[in-house]
Amino acid sequence: MERRNFAGLLLSLTAGTVLSPLLAKSSAAEAAIFSPDVFFEDKGLLPANLPENIKQLISNVQQQEYKSVNTDWDGTIQIEGLLRFAKLGYKEGLDYASQWFNYHVENDNKLTDEEYYKQYDGPHARILRDGPLAFVIYSANLGVSFPVHELYKLNNSKIARQVCMDVADAILHYAGRDRFGMLAHDDFNYAAFAIPDTAYWAARANAIAASLSSNKGVADIYWKQSIYQLDQGIKYFFDNEKGLVRTGLFKGEPAKTYWCRSQGWLIWAIAGLLRYLPVAHPYFKKAAATMKLIADGAVKYQTNSGALHVLVDDPSTPEEVTGMAMVLSVVKEGMRKGWIPKDYNDFCNKGWDYIRKSVDEKGNLHNVYTGWAVTAEEKKVDLMDKNFRGFAVGIIIVAADEMTRE
Repeated sequence: MERRNFAGLLLSLTAGTVLSPLLAKSSAAEAAIFSPDVFFEDKGLLPANLPENIKQLISNVQQQEYKSVNTDWDGTIQIEGLLRFAKLGYKEGLDYASQWFNYHVENDNKLTDEEYYKQYDGPHARILRDGPLAFVIYSANLGVSFPVHELYKLNNSKIARQVCMDVADAILHYAGRDRFGMLAHDDFNYAAFAIPDTAYWAARANAIAASLSSNKGVADIYWKQSIYQLDQGIKYFFDNEKGLVRTGLFKGEPAKTYWCRSQGWLIWAIAGLLRYLPVAHPYFKKAAATMKLIADGAVKYQTNSGALHVLVDDPSTPEEVTGMAMVLSVVKEGMRKGWIPKDYNDFCNKGWDYIRKSVDEKGNLHNVYTGWAVTAEEKKVDLMDKNFRGFAVGIIIVAADEMTRE
């Protein structure tokens, strides 16, 4: 798509603390589009109760050149993990996330489509170049608004806010749907399968936009879309009889498997709405009730080691760490915020023990299923630790934040 002239927009967005290298045509990617100093209180180091191997894992993330961390889910979950600790005063994490954001705002709209596609592993789709940040309408790339929103909350960057609105608008107006009305995985595969991750990207992105909208009528449009996407996800992915989340829909038919990360994606989608939805909203209780059901299913199938199996109800499949970490992070948050009863501490502690044991002293993560929903449905369950994936360490950092809060 053609990129419109948004100089006027940037002029309005760059008042106050936010500078504009885009307008200045600066060659320095580090120009201060985002300056991490407005609402931030620097408390120095990572929490003292964070295990040393997890600290090393976080250090490994920051040793990557920030330019190499993309805006697809492999990159954005890592950045959000760092920002979890930045909110607690970890300045190094905030500095790194800010450099990442500045770089992609400055750089990505300059790339050709072919150059942009080289930044991530996943389906090619339409690239939107309308606003400050170029992004592709492949569903996992729509999660870019999640860490960007956390940056916005830390220093009120109007460019960060605009990116959040642009992503939600892309879901509302440009992205495809499957025949059930759920966000398409990408431009080409919407008829072949639907998987719970798309409920997460769609529900949370629109909830963020709703929370940022001062006009109630506008906010209600985003709330409606967020709730609809989550509700359809619950309807078609959650198996009430089994108490587990299906791997997805394939050619419109329910999956025959219950993949570990599917449990995580749907419970993350629920949390992605509840963080922003007013408690008095009629849908709040239904969403929280489903969160509890997913937690109950995870408790039932948690292994003696604290893990979930790759196929949760099949003990012949390997034990896996990311599905457990996803569920654990939301269950802990849900108890902390009163969304679900405080009955899951043993589950969380057991899962946290497994997570810690899955990270070696050099900060390398093990016990990761590096396939995805389609390979899980095909029962290719031996795809363990085949290649490094940034999303996996990001998930661990998110869980570590929840498990080390005082």
